[in-house]
Amino acid sequence: MGQKATQIQRAGIDLKCPICYGDAFYHREAQLNTRILTFLDLDWVNPRGDCYICENCRHIIWFYGEDERLD
Repeated sequence: MGQKATQIQRAGIDLKCPICYGDAFYHREAQLNTRILTFLDLDWVNPRGDCYICENCRHIIWFYGEDERLD
């Protein structure tokens, strides 16, 4: 993948894969496209999300927005 898998913490909680219980992940950012902005050719306005890919089983865990709790 071109980078080293690392342990990740989100909102103060260690991330664990729900499939294989692995604790090392690769990080990627992804654009969260919406139909209307894509139709208007304004994809660059769409928000971005964080993707963490399990080093062991390649399961992808998505997070939207900042690293905060939604209280």
